Amino acid sequence: MEPVLIKRILFDFFEGRATAFQRKSLEAWLADDANQETYYQYLDEWESGRPQFAVNVDQALETYQRVLTDKKTPERPARTAPVILPGFSVHWLRWSVAASVLLVSVAMAYVLRSQLLYTTYRTAFGQTKAYHLSDGTEVTLNANSVLRVPRFGFGSDTREVFLEGEGEFKVTHTVTDQRFIVRTADRFQVEVLGTEFVVYARKRGKRVFLSKGKVKLDLPQGQQLYMRPGNVVTIANSGQYRLTHTAQARPYVAWKDHWFYFDNTSLAEVATQIQEQFGVKVVVPDTKLAQRRIAGNYRAEQADDLLQILSELLTLNVMKKSQHIELQLPKSLNP
Repeated sequence: MEPVLIKRILFDFFEGRATAFQRKSLEAWLADDANQETYYQYLDEWESGRPQFAVNVDQALETYQRVLTDKKTPERPARTAPVILPGFSVHWLRWSVAASVLLVSVAMAYVLRSQLLYTTYRTAFGQTKAYHLSDGTEVTLNANSVLRVPRFGFGSDTREVFLEGEGEFKVTHTVTDQRFIVRTADRFQVEVLGTEFVVYARKRGKRVFLSKGKVKLDLPQGQQLYMRPGNVVTIANSGQYRLTHTAQARPYVAWKDHWFYFDNTSLAEVATQIQEQFGVKVVVPDTKLAQRRIAGNYRAEQADDLLQILSELLTLNVMKKSQHIELQLPKSLNP
């Protein structure tokens, strides 16, 4: 679309006057990452000329969630003869529509605020990618990971980033010894000064491996833990953690080159890693087979590569179902 046309459509959208067709056109236009900066420029121009009331989005969402989760039944007053007020249904309908519009606006404001305040780096299943942040820090994201970096003040006011998934950080030291903090879910954070480390933060737990420098961990239960090079800290979802030491960095960085490092690893754990890396659900119905252990380094850029290796290594049948892949022993090998 022409710049003049897209600007007019965006201004109509910001003012709530965009048609369904215009909104659909905007969705297609915003699907191109190259257009997002233009979007924020026009948003800034529109807001500068229209000072608005600052809505407390966090408080509004919290109130909305409280209403949704309130299960208490309100007390009913004593029955009286019904009184029908003229226009009641019309007023109620208008209130309902206004409330719905408000809730949708709050939800949209929350999403737009996140897009406005943070630059998001994202990797797809099976993809690893390196990024350089504005302070010079190098971040390599593993597959199926998201990193959010503040658009404003990063490197001057603060150096805090938010990670979902797994990433290797090579943090640049600043002349002011400014802290670099990696935050994840569940109030877990890694605080560093000029160092190299790997953070794993997914649904089944968290892990930090430190290769150089020094790190302080703030654990979910309020504990603090200092790490030295070679330390590995594994944190379960329950909050319990385990500190070990290793001389090998490869098990924790092999994914950067699409390598899988297995050291007496169960087939069930391998299946979980395939789902995390490639988004392919792998099921091992036989519990005894699921506990079979393997070792070695294997390179795989897609799920089929690793499944073929497992098939040959353990003499397995790889069965493709409608919703998942199943690993089975051939009938001749079943006891």
